[in-house]
Amino acid sequence: MSLAEKLARVVRTADPEETYECKDCGATFSLDRQTCPDCGGCVIDRIDWDGVVSD
Repeated sequence: MSLAEKLARVVRTADPEETYECKDCGATFSLDRQTCPDCGGCVIDRIDWDGVVSD
């Protein structure tokens, strides 16, 4: 992943309501999706698991 892609990911994930991310293009969403509407990618994962998994 290039520096520009990493910076774009940081900017896109600034919204705390967006908790899911397309691993192909870095687009973020507030809801879990089957496919990315931006690139059509199928790998969408939760950005951060903090607060979801308890010790």
